[in-house]
Amino acid sequence: MRSVIAAPGRTAGGSGGEPVEVLHGISLTVAPGELVSVVGPSGSGKSTLLYCLAGLERPSRGAVRIGGVDTTALSARRFAQQRRSTIAFVFQSYNLIPSLTAAQNVILPARLARRAVTLVEVLSRA
Repeated sequence: MRSVIAAPGRTAGGSGGEPVEVLHGISLTVAPGELVSVVGPSGSGKSTLLYCLAGLERPSRGAVRIGGVDTTALSARRFAQQRRSTIAFVFQSYNLIPSLTAAQNVILPARLARRAVTLVEVLSRA
């Protein structure tokens, strides 16, 4: 099985400026087509893990591999291109553009990546 996502360790700043290891011994593999929910108590590192996977934060050590590509080795621009074509997120607060319909919000990332996507395609996958 080829993993789509494999995740790292992360050290973040703690109170008093001392580094705190947030993601210790994390190993996550997600298979193609697999749906994953990240759950846990407040402060357990869920957001940090998602930020690392999304490229919003870089891991202090280890690597994030998406489709076999080590995203930690990519420039910010190249990773943005990679993220647009391979990752989808459903945010807790949705983060939709209010002036667009739900379907237009779904289509927007593909259009930004200059991929032709039709409303029929979006609705057929819903």
